[in-house]
Amino acid sequence: MYNFTSFAATLNELEPSMERLLAPTDCRLRPDIRAMENGDIDLASAEKERLEEKQRAARRDRSKDEEEWSTRWFHLGTNPFTGAEDWLYAGGYFDRKYTDCPNIY
Repeated sequence: MYNFTSFAATLNELEPSMERLLAPTDCRLRPDIRAMENGDIDLASAEKERLEEKQRAARRDRSKDEEEWSTRWFHLGTNPFTGAEDWLYAGGYFDRKYTDCPNIY
């Protein structure tokens, strides 16, 4: 499907029992991706456009308030294995405390 290998296609698979374990910001919950994978290309396109506009509005709001955006579970740092600048896991995701996650979808 979509020129993915069988393995790659399963990476985005969403089992019903997983939903309660995932952060509400997990990409597997994206409505545009779900629609595309279910074969509803028109809905996927409409959802992608809606999500992009929602992201633009959020950025405008942060800009007005001069709020600085930062990632929650990763930070930019030096990879200890390569010595290169990289995104490093900051911890906390697997604590499953997602009460203050933003509504991004």
